[in-house]
Amino acid sequence: MNATPDDVAIRTLTDEWLAAEQARDIDRLLEQVTEDAVFLMPGGRAVSGKAAIRNLFEAFFASFVSEHTVTIREVQVHGDWAFTWGEEVTVLRPVSGGPATQMQGFGCSILRRGPDGRWRFARGINNMAPGPPR
Repeated sequence: MNATPDDVAIRTLTDEWLAAEQARDIDRLLEQVTEDAVFLMPGGRAVSGKAAIRNLFEAFFASFVSEHTVTIREVQVHGDWAFTWGEEVTVLRPVSGGPATQMQGFGCSILRRGPDGRWRFARGINNMAPGPPR
């Protein structure tokens, strides 16, 4: 199956997200989300808006170094909205030392194309939890 330009752009955005996360570059991460982005975190917590997302990543990067991989299983585009879902694995290494924890699960993202034509993450949810593959 031939990938559409939107499919390629969304998969590239995901790669750019992972690169920014690896670089611990919060400003780059925030460029990739909408102003009204909402992340639904494991355990029932919602993080809404860029300021809260910045706080989330500041706290996260102060505590952990992570290795995060995503395998996208599906991309669907409907006008200026799209969704993806796939498998995620993150290895968390405490900044203070100690053993690493592997988190695994599935994630789903809803993306919106902005007036500038760029796709950005508008909503995200994952069910990652520690433990062996499911």
